[in-house]
Amino acid sequence: EWKRQKYALGEKFKGKAWNPVKKLSRDEMESVRLLKRELPDMTSKDLSDHFKISPEAIRRILKSKWTPSLEE
Repeated sequence: EWKRQKYALGEKFKGKAWNPVKKLSRDEMESVRLLKRELPDMTSKDLSDHFKISPEAIRRILKSKWTPSLEE
């Protein structure tokens, strides 16, 4: 499953770095995570419609564990 998705993303971006047109603030990203925790039945498509970003962006936000350090 993940190999198929990785291959599809590679084909879609043709080896270029992923750079979404619309970017969310840290607070909005936390809102995405909070909403997913509170409503686990919501799909990435539902969340992307709500926040008006791509399902791929939602998937990456939910997958990411990075948090800024105090210096950042």
